[in-house]
Amino acid sequence: MLTTYQDFISRVDELGFMALSTIIQGFPSLSAETPGNLWHTGLDTDPWQWKDKAAQEKQLAYGCILGGHKGFVSVRMYPIFYAAYHPTETMPDRWMAGKVSQTTWRLWQLFEEKSSLYTSQARKLLGMPPKKGGNLLDTAIKELQRDYYITVSGNEKKVNADGHLYGWPSNTYTRVTDWVHGSWLNPTKDWQVEEARNLILDEAASLSKVSDRRLLTRIFGFP
Repeated sequence: MLTTYQDFISRVDELGFMALSTIIQGFPSLSAETPGNLWHTGLDTDPWQWKDKAAQEKQLAYGCILGGHKGFVSVRMYPIFYAAYHPTETMPDRWMAGKVSQTTWRLWQLFEEKSSLYTSQARKLLGMPPKKGGNLLDTAIKELQRDYYITVSGNEKKVNADGHLYGWPSNTYTRVTDWVHGSWLNPTKDWQVEEARNLILDEAASLSKVSDRRLLTRIFGFP
């Protein structure tokens, strides 16, 4: 079982990628490989803290980056995941072709302007009340993570009108091109989309011992 932050980093580096919680029976996940009594303690041994720390320190990528599921990707595997998931068309072309929603398009325009945002900031800038626009915004944030446009870069607490911090920390999201080290997206090999997807599925099958290729394809969100 993983009991320290460094054990966790080493484990994901060894595997190449890991889920936050169970996405398919047998596939490695942080929740399955850590003692339950360590979670949500607020201590350095709390796995809930590790996920944000790993992203903030750029030890691992974290977010909805396993086909839309929350998980982690190592530096070694990141160029492969980027090639497998990031669209080859530009975002304006995708918008003009009707491949992204209006909310996703507007949110991406904010990231083009601001680079980094957390959810409440985005909601305010988009003029979306939590109850009416929350689901649309959450879906857009998830889509931009899934397609490797943005990534979790840490977290921070909200600030009230008096300048005081309050509430639970909120994830901060940053454009991938601003967050990653140059070497993360400049591998020695130029991965083609299908080649990258097949490698991910091969690795997922090996790690989980699941032989059903169609199931793995669906889980990891490939067409």
